[in-house]
Amino acid sequence: MIRLILAVLFAILTAVLGAFLALNPGTAAFEFLGWQMEMPFVVAAGGTILFAFLFLVLWWGIYLLWTSPDKVKSFFKRRRREQGYDALERALIASAAGDGEAAVRQAARADALLERPALSRLLAARAAEAAGNWDGAEAHYEALLEDQRTRVVARRGLAQLAHDRGDHSATQTHAADAFQQAKGARWAFDALFDSQVAQGRWEEAVATLNEGEKRKHVGPDIARRRRAVLLTAAALECEQSDAEKAREWAASAHRNAPGFAPAAALAARLLADGRRHKRAAEVLEAAWAANPHPALAHAYRELRKSDTKTKRLERLRALAALNPDHRESQLINIQVALEDGDARLAREALDPLLKAGDAPSSRLCALAARLARLEGKDEDARRWMTKASHAAPEADWSDIDPEGRLFAYTADDWKRMVYAYGDENKLTHPRYERFERYAEAVPETALLEAPRPRRVAASRAAATFADDAPRMPDDPGVSDGDDEDGAAA
Repeated sequence: MIRLILAVLFAILTAVLGAFLALNPGTAAFEFLGWQMEMPFVVAAGGTILFAFLFLVLWWGIYLLWTSPDKVKSFFKRRRREQGYDALERALIASAAGDGEAAVRQAARADALLERPALSRLLAARAAEAAGNWDGAEAHYEALLEDQRTRVVARRGLAQLAHDRGDHSATQTHAADAFQQAKGARWAFDALFDSQVAQGRWEEAVATLNEGEKRKHVGPDIARRRRAVLLTAAALECEQSDAEKAREWAASAHRNAPGFAPAAALAARLLADGRRHKRAAEVLEAAWAANPHPALAHAYRELRKSDTKTKRLERLRALAALNPDHRESQLINIQVALEDGDARLAREALDPLLKAGDAPSSRLCALAARLARLEGKDEDARRWMTKASHAAPEADWSDIDPEGRLFAYTADDWKRMVYAYGDENKLTHPRYERFERYAEAVPETALLEAPRPRRVAASRAAATFADDAPRMPDDPGVSDGDDEDGAAA
């Protein structure tokens, strides 16, 4: 619309100018180098305009001739760039589709057409990965290390390749460099931390976790739980070489997660070994108040070897009072009542547990058998012990092995625990998950692998306490080495 208006205005002005010149004729005279010329003004004006037009055409032609080489060069360069981007697009599509050969071919063409070495090398590395050419991908990523702009992405690619082939040391090297270079790279923290845990480098993993928490790569609750597991594992590792250091680490692990029973049990044992029994008792009491576990009760009962039976039972009563509504506290009260020979009190506490929920566990059946024997009902005692031999075990009880050791986990178990407890807040039970009780009964059966957690290890449950109460020798259903039937509870 605006162009139409301008065209109409131009036509009007032209008509007005023509009418003005027609009504006002005149002459124009020129003299140059002895030449004289006289003509109408309209003719002179038209000639001047024509001359100017021809001059501009000539100048434009000269300009085209002068700039044509650069324009031709720019045209071919632009065409080459467009072809390179087309090849780049095809390579990315082929790589995403998993067509490795096409991705490599198009990546090589893009590398030849584009003058972007960083982009083409990165694309070539990804294409080589898609084609399964790990050596080629590694070579391209190593070339990217030369450019500071692509150093972090190169480290990421190399770390991933090293992780895929199970080289945790190389993964740690590449991830550590990226973690130092790029503070916001969450992947670098995860890769570095995971590789340190996989190698059992607990101290280094703690340092990485602390830095990751400062950079907000991991939440404070998860960081505290992970730190508790790492410090517990580190304390166990250096227990023989540096007892004081192990004691400090175990205490720190308990402070980070008071409800983490393995840390509390270890801290209490190390403190008791250093004749700091009062502090050890405080650790166990705090852990019981946060999250009762039978292993804590076992450690609390055996805290002072010189104590009499009466004093041990009094200590167990006090421990149960810290969390009276919890099932484990009720089981302690049953245990104490049985030890005291108070059948009425034991019956009042045990009957609700036997009637609640599903079928009673082997631990409850064993307690019922002891109570029946205390009441003089030998036939009922034998029947309960038969049930105990077939009843389901309790996961918590598996954390106490037949020799009475608490949380005797392997290095792999601790690695799983870092994520199972740290990320999911679940205490694992390796012996329970591997069905070790049944494997011991059938030696020919290989131990089953425990389930894997979401990231590196599997989620596990919680654990319990064992005591040294005698078992009935006349009942074949329970062996002296059975750590899960709860007969000692």
